[in-house]
Amino acid sequence: MYFLLLSFIATCLARNVTLDWDIGYLNISRDGFSTWQAIGVNNALPIPPVHVFQGDILFLNVHNSLDVPTSIHAHGLYQVNSDYYDGAAMITGCGVPPGHNFTYIIDTGSQKGTFWIHAHFQEQFADGLRTPLIIHEPPDTLYDEDMLFYLEDWAQIDFMSRINKFDQIKTSELPPFYPTILVNGMNGNNSPAVKFEPGKKYRIRVVSMSASFWFKFSVAGHKMQIIEADGVASEAREVDGLDLGPGQRFSAIVTAHDTDAFNYLYNVTMYANFVHPNPGLIPRYNTGLISYKEKAPINYPASDSMTWSDIIELQAKDQMPLLPVDRQIVWSVNERSLGHGFPYFTFGDYAFSHANVPTLFTALSTGQNAFNSSIYGHQAQAHVVRYNESIEILVRNDNSKDHSLHIHMLNFQVVETGALDSSWVRTSGPSPMRCDTVTVRAFTYVKIRFHVDRGFVAIAHCHMAGHRIHGLAAIIVAAPDLLQKHMRLPEATKQMCHLQGIKISGNAAGNQGFNMTGLPPAIKVTG
Repeated sequence: MYFLLLSFIATCLARNVTLDWDIGYLNISRDGFSTWQAIGVNNALPIPPVHVFQGDILFLNVHNSLDVPTSIHAHGLYQVNSDYYDGAAMITGCGVPPGHNFTYIIDTGSQKGTFWIHAHFQEQFADGLRTPLIIHEPPDTLYDEDMLFYLEDWAQIDFMSRINKFDQIKTSELPPFYPTILVNGMNGNNSPAVKFEPGKKYRIRVVSMSASFWFKFSVAGHKMQIIEADGVASEAREVDGLDLGPGQRFSAIVTAHDTDAFNYLYNVTMYANFVHPNPGLIPRYNTGLISYKEKAPINYPASDSMTWSDIIELQAKDQMPLLPVDRQIVWSVNERSLGHGFPYFTFGDYAFSHANVPTLFTALSTGQNAFNSSIYGHQAQAHVVRYNESIEILVRNDNSKDHSLHIHMLNFQVVETGALDSSWVRTSGPSPMRCDTVTVRAFTYVKIRFHVDRGFVAIAHCHMAGHRIHGLAAIIVAAPDLLQKHMRLPEATKQMCHLQGIKISGNAAGNQGFNMTGLPPAIKVTG
């Protein structure tokens, strides 16, 4: 493993940052065991982390050398009034077709903290197309140095081949798969030592770039003071370790001991509840060395009881109060097995699938009909919300599997969670923590809230790749009247659609009014 140790100067005046990405295939063994055709940038993996400063504008020039489209999403970025650069293929635009170029303009605005960039087409991020995005702020006296750990689950075969293999199975009992842990791009057990100096304070950023599994991260013998989750500053909270679902990020301050008499280990655990435990495979454990002094003995402190990060326990540092509720939306996680292959998952009656027209384009081109959720098709599971509304979403997980919910274009307050059988309930404090990704455990519920302060179109989805691609997603269309008034699609955005024969106006089927002729039928999961 290598780790990032970054110091920077507060007077840095960089405003425009340009990166050139040639996205293509490469045969590579990242875990030391299996070699297969992954997806990298500029013929390499891992993709170097992207570092910018608060207020910078990132120009990401993409050339697609794949034989299928690709699309890039900056996970956690708001993309205010530029939804078409959000990169959710067939939601906010079209993917980049093979052999063509497109520039994503990512304005960091007032955002700062820990994010990541990944593909948003056919779950290509599971095959390597993913990297951290760190938006730095002026130096903070809370810590001396900045370290980055990014975690990946790495399978033995590419994602779409694995899904196609699952879908051909004649029973509903899918075989387990056991990926390897990658830490900063390499097999976690082959990581070089991380250097600590006595008395120093380290900001440790941990990014879960997982496609399916959860991670726990801790530094043995050291407490962690959480100061950030998903790019939002929190009041400091002490824990023993960080528990991250797919897509989540945390920053924590770790204070080095005053002596270099001992070295320690950091621990990474990969786990999930959708596969049965298998010793040595799931949970899977990796360790790396925290080196105070070369050849010092390793201290193995007892850790019988660990306290782990939990969003509901955090408070937002800016003290934004609990939002009121103007309207509640209920999403119930449903699962339907077809008796063979991968099951379907939904937030409602229908499994999500893409329309014939990007959803944003439908919102922009259908006038007052854009306020009618039917215009987006049953398969969109769309909810239309109005400007200045405060929305509460109740997510009920009537399902034996954990899910990691991510909503594009915004962050939301996490205000309550509990068991569906009412055996326990936990509520937030007066300034609920905000995030863009939250774990919804099996047979529990989570209540989240957000305020509609602008027009946007956002996909909400489980960040477990197999669940999203099998229907666990929904669309939020916010203030379509404001979108129609203020947003104009760039010609380059429209050109990506024209090149693929994709319509750029009309309802979900690409027709006028509510004529859905030509839209593939939605898969009904309930009833």
